[in-house]
Amino acid sequence: SLKDCPKPALYLSLGGLIPFVAVPLAMVLQGTYCPELAFAQVAYGAVTASFLGGMRWGFALPENSPAKPDWLNLANGTVPALLACQALLFKDVTQGAVMLMLALGISLHYDISLLPTYPRWFKVLRVVGTTVMLLSLLATVALKAFLEGAQSDDRKMWQNTN
Repeated sequence: SLKDCPKPALYLSLGGLIPFVAVPLAMVLQGTYCPELAFAQVAYGAVTASFLGGMRWGFALPENSPAKPDWLNLANGTVPALLACQALLFKDVTQGAVMLMLALGISLHYDISLLPTYPRWFKVLRVVGTTVMLLSLLATVALKAFLEGAQSDDRKMWQNTN
């Protein structure tokens, strides 16, 4: 459980979620969709996926590690990062967010299922963190659909009255 999590790991992980949560929260508070913020969220997510892959490499590289630096472990640390970086290449941030969600989900699957030697607290922390990341990305995508439509309707109404 998170009660067993070392305080630095817990607090730094929770702090790392702030940029994910801040984006949809800012859009809700302002009542407007901001594509620059949505892209920044996807970019931060790509960095986060790369960080998670780096942790896996760091776990596999020491000589006494139960995870060996073989193709499986190192590729499992690399593939989500490559998918997440691909997310930055989509013109539509919705497609990028979906690709990023896929990358984060795959990374979580690898960490939970393929490395049973990770401490339980770490696995719980990964589930909580990934859940917050995915929900924040989903919220941004939903706000894009909702707020862009509302902004478009407002523009049409304003143009019709002038």
